[in-house]
Amino acid sequence: MYERKFTVDEYAYFAREERKEAEEQIINMVDDVKFVDALNKVGKPKYMEVDRFIGERYFFDGNIFEKADKRDLLRDLVRNALKETKERDYFFLKTIIKLYYEGKWDRAYGGAIWIDILSKIRELGGSYPSPRDLAILKSYRIYFKTGSRRYPTHTVPVEMIPTIEEEMEKWKAES
Repeated sequence: MYERKFTVDEYAYFAREERKEAEEQIINMVDDVKFVDALNKVGKPKYMEVDRFIGERYFFDGNIFEKADKRDLLRDLVRNALKETKERDYFFLKTIIKLYYEGKWDRAYGGAIWIDILSKIRELGGSYPSPRDLAILKSYRIYFKTGSRRYPTHTVPVEMIPTIEEEMEKWKAES
């Protein structure tokens, strides 16, 4: 039923009811192997700016989805990023995560907007990291600049938030 939508174009619009039904079908797939095979068959959406997914049960690193728990890799990446930037990215990551929990992510692009980030960093008593520090954070693929050139947003993949947040709190407790 859904394949027909993709024969016209590589992008498909789903009405709310169709989307809910499609999500339920995906959620109710019998096993993880079928789910991962389906994701690999469809491939990464062309418009997707986030090229890494590290969840509790699944992993995606650019091209191939796997059934794997690689949160230890994510924990190491967070620690290394904080160490390399001498903790300057701590408040930036904390801010993006707090804005997510507060429901202040841009609905169209799925990330925090600049004005909200600056305001929240000040509220938390932190300072904004340098462009070099943001480049380092991007290189660890923990943080992504998303949105458009005109309406940029800043994001951390939602599935990675709990692990990143947990590791940041451990880092803060140890320092």
